Formats: sequence, C-alpha cells, structure tokens
Amino acid sequence: MSWSAQTLLQSLAATAEQLLDFAIPPYCPLCRDVLAQPAQAAVCYCLQCSRRLAEQTGDRCQRCSAAVGPWSSTQRGCVHCRGRTLRFRSAVCLGMYHDDLRRALLSAKWSFSSVQMQSLARLLAHRCAPQLHALQVDRVIPIPQHWRQRLLRHFNPAWLVAEQLAGVLNVPCDIHILRKSRRTRPQKRVSVTQRFDNQKQSYAIQDAAVIRGERILIVDDVLTTGATCSEVAGVLLKAGAAECHVAVIARVLDHSA
Repeated sequence: MSWSAQTLLQSLAATAEQLLDFAIPPYCPLCRDVLAQPAQAAVCYCLQCSRRLAEQTGDRCQRCSAAVGPWSSTQRGCVHCRGRTLRFRSAVCLGMYHDDLRRALLSAKWSFSSVQMQSLARLLAHRCAPQLHALQVDRVIPIPQHWRQRLLRHFNPAWLVAEQLAGVLNVPCDIHILRKSRRTRPQKRVSVTQRFDNQKQSYAIQDAAVIRGERILIVDDVLTTGATCSEVAGVLLKAGAAECHVAVIARVLDHSA
C-alpha cells in the first residue's frame, strides 16, 4: 500500500471514529458520565474515576500485597499470608478488592470488550511502575486458562494485563510456555483450606530451557489466598527459574469473593 493511500485510510478511520463518538458519546464505565475527552492515553475511565482507582494509599505486605498497619513488619508476611507456603517472593497490586476497584474489575472481566481490562492494566503499570521495575524481571508469564474455559470466555484477563506490563518493562510476554494441564474447580467454589490442593499438578511447562535462570513476573487479575500463583511459581522454580514475583489488579481479602 502506498504512503498516500495509507494516509487516506488513516484519515477516514479517524473521521469515522469522530462521527461515532458524536453519535454515541463515549462514557466512563464506572460513573457513566460522558467523557468530554479521554481521561488519559488509552484509559477508558474519566479522570476522577482513574484517580480513585489508582490512588489507594497505605502500607502493603511485601509478601502478598495485602493492606496492613503502618508499623507492621511484613518481610516474613502478614496476618493474611503468614503460615502459608507461597513460592513467589513478592506481590504487587493496583489496590484492594472493594468499592470502585471491585466494581470496575467485575465489569471488566465480564465485558464483551477487552478495553476496560486493558485500562485497568495500564493503571496498574502506571501506579506501580517503581515497584515493577525494581523487580528486574526477565519475562512476564500470565496464568493460563484451561482450553475449555477459553471457549466460554471472550478473553483471558491475565493475558491482557501481562501484555501491558511486559510492554512497560520492555521484557517478553510469554503466553505459550505455561499451560493448564487439567481442569480445576473455580477457586471461589472451594474452601480456603482446599484451594492449594485444588491447584496441585494443574500446570505444566512447555520448554523449561527458556526460563532457566530467569526472574519471572507471574500475572493474574486477582490474588486471594495465593494458591494459584504459588502453584505456578513452584512449577517455574522447579523448571529452573531463579525467582518468581506476582502482579495483579486487585488483592482480595474476602475469601468468599
């Protein structure tokens, strides 16, 4: 395609988008207000909602990213994760799974479009950039879905988040090296004491040589007990990874969620 033809197509596409926005003005999926202009690059929420989603403050557990008191020592975990065998070294999240973030994440996960999930991923990457860069990871790996689950869902939220984080960190996002080898019951339908057993031997590595000696960032949409990410971290470490960390949109403290 010639440069002039490509320029014409880009111009027509931009005009069509402007006409569509005029006929059906874009709105914030959280507060439903019409967006006079984009909140920020490639984020579908209005400026106020973007700030609320990305401005959860307070101290976090270094091990599981749960909100903790200001004087808590969390090098060995906190009240939410202490005593559990977690094979990843640390976790990063956009915020706690309640209020606006809970509503935004539920809406994003069950939307036909991936735009909302991509927007949450960009907010995570922007807000947690210092922590993510400090991990110095070599590769980003999302939690995979079982093939039957992929048939029922429009997209894998973990894949979308992982792609955004890998782009910011300038490292590979590998969506093929890890697969879910057996179907498991949904974690929210399993008691807390059974969640680690539910995930045992449910993931497999395709090519262990690729990750040998690497620092891996495991990505999912939420972290609750840590059972899923811990099982994946165990598989990766056994395959030769040097260490594993976790990044999620939200940290869930209510195990019934």
